[in-house]
Amino acid sequence: PGYYGPKGLAIILKILTELFIRTGILTVDLCIPQSSSQYLSQVLVPETAIRLIAEDYKGISLNDAKEIMIDSVDFGLYVHDDNCEN
Repeated sequence: PGYYGPKGLAIILKILTELFIRTGILTVDLCIPQSSSQYLSQVLVPETAIRLIAEDYKGISLNDAKEIMIDSVDFGLYVHDDNCEN
């Protein structure tokens, strides 16, 4: 998601999976018509990234944070590639 790149996406997904799926908080019934993993990756991961970006930028709007996420995809792919050791 945006400047967090594939590495950030993997970290966010792992944490949200632990918080919501492994604990049973996010159930199949709550996610219909999607599966819980689809809901997590298509809704919760992007929303988490938007809120983290807004926090990074100290109080910008969620709409502005979403624009930054969209505009910074190439940067994230380059800097936070999931194949990097850092």
